[in-house]
Amino acid sequence: NKMSEDTVIEKKFLKITSIRNSSNAFQMKLKENDIIFSLDGELVNISYDDLSKELSDLKERKILTLYRDGTFFNTFVAGPLGVICEEVNSESITDLNSYNVKENLDLDAFYQQFEVFKKPGHTAVLINTFPTILASFAPPLWMIQNRLWNFFGISLVFFFVLMMISPWLFFVGWILMSWYVGNSQIDILRFFYMLNNYRLSFIFCAVSEKEAQVIARNLDSKIDFNYSYLEPVVLED
Repeated sequence: NKMSEDTVIEKKFLKITSIRNSSNAFQMKLKENDIIFSLDGELVNISYDDLSKELSDLKERKILTLYRDGTFFNTFVAGPLGVICEEVNSESITDLNSYNVKENLDLDAFYQQFEVFKKPGHTAVLINTFPTILASFAPPLWMIQNRLWNFFGISLVFFFVLMMISPWLFFVGWILMSWYVGNSQIDILRFFYMLNNYRLSFIFCAVSEKEAQVIARNLDSKIDFNYSYLEPVVLED
């Protein structure tokens, strides 16, 4: 009806105009001109001061939905963003009126945080920051799975030396490495790729690796991955 249509047109959202260094938004890889659309599926149609107070009172992380260059994506938020915003009328961006967050966000689903690392001239790397049990029980297999060949080679030499000295020492070394890798696996992955000149480009949440790759492609049409679910990148002539 006409009243509901008018209500939609009058909605205003928050566009990020400035991001403070070292703020939550900076760590979350948000960008200027990102539009804050909803929080846990509820449209954000309030001032940034009110939103900031709401975020400051969070007892657990929630899902923030944002709009960037024609793409909606979700990311976890657990506190104030540390940004400056201005209001933007949804009438000027038709996507904000047509997007139904309820149909694209299932709060009963298990969302995982993904990080995308990029390096010019190389396929991108998608890291699922939800820990895997494989790292805690079989670190070398986890290294192979993530193609950490340098780390894998060093580990083989380490275990070989321990086995030559004493099987008991090998056993203790395995337990210690399993404990370390299991607890630090995401930091190890980040360190390894940053050491190889990859740079963290995107952070968002999704329910599967396939969905995460689709979101990454929507945010960057030139991105591709090893073991990709996506169509090959179309190269320009």
